[in-house]
Amino acid sequence: MRTPAALMLLAVTLAGCGPKPEPGATLMSWAYPQTKDPAPPPPATSDPVHVPGSALAFTRAQIMDDANPVDWFPDEHPAPPPVVAHQPPGGPTPCAECHLYDGHGFLAAADLAGLSPAYIIQQVQEFRAGRRQSAVHDRPDSLEMIKAAQKVTDPDLAQAAAYFAALPRKPFVRVVETDAAPVTKAISYGWLELVPNGGTEPIKGRIIEVSEDMPALYLADPHVGIVDYVPPGAVSRGEALVKRGGQGGQPCAACHGPELKGAGDVPPLAGRAATYLARALWDIKTGARSGPAVALMQAPAKGLSEAEITDVVAYLASRRP
Repeated sequence: MRTPAALMLLAVTLAGCGPKPEPGATLMSWAYPQTKDPAPPPPATSDPVHVPGSALAFTRAQIMDDANPVDWFPDEHPAPPPVVAHQPPGGPTPCAECHLYDGHGFLAAADLAGLSPAYIIQQVQEFRAGRRQSAVHDRPDSLEMIKAAQKVTDPDLAQAAAYFAALPRKPFVRVVETDAAPVTKAISYGWLELVPNGGTEPIKGRIIEVSEDMPALYLADPHVGIVDYVPPGAVSRGEALVKRGGQGGQPCAACHGPELKGAGDVPPLAGRAATYLARALWDIKTGARSGPAVALMQAPAKGLSEAEITDVVAYLASRRP
């Protein structure tokens, strides 16, 4: 996995590329967890490591090799093109390092499985052109994608897009409505981890997103899902908003399909991670994402309040992909 030191170096290198946060960009701080204090990486030992269901074994040194992400279940997906699996000298980080070989993504990374090739190519081009950035200008995930988009060749991008488009979408998000969520801490990768023996705290209108098994996820086990703790009633309120539309009155299904599973090159929304969806909406709302690729989303996003975005993404995450 990408080490804290590497991410901090990346942030220093590319911090000037992003826009300054819009006024109020920190309102949805729960969707942009981050700290400047990098945690030390685990020791890169040579002892073999296993994950449930896989006959393979890797060392921690292999698992921490950003240039060659490990593949625990090669029989569960087609053979990946080189750009997905390996980093050539001077080339982009391989796609599977963050999006995994099944496409559903690490925490804070997009779920690419089943997106159309044209949409994947378009979004990488938006990163490359500077039109897709983050409302919080030093987000590690956005900085990494900007760097990768600038390095990847168009033929390699086309191969990666075809690979991820051919993968089936699968459920990996569990939504739990609750008054009290586990106590968490932000880490420098840009996501939350549970505080050991931290108990719970009032959710206070936030969504708290954590891995179902953080140690296993750090081993790049693609079978590990995530859980979104959301405020009570968020799913039903979000359903009403999605079906009637926000201030503009445009239902999500008008573009994203009747079951919110996508339509042509319009991406699916059902079953996606809530914090990823929240950042997408907030980035569009604040203007961090601009240009023709999101022109149709600008009015709906601007019409949603922070509380409404919270409810909308809670509902979308709860749907089966």
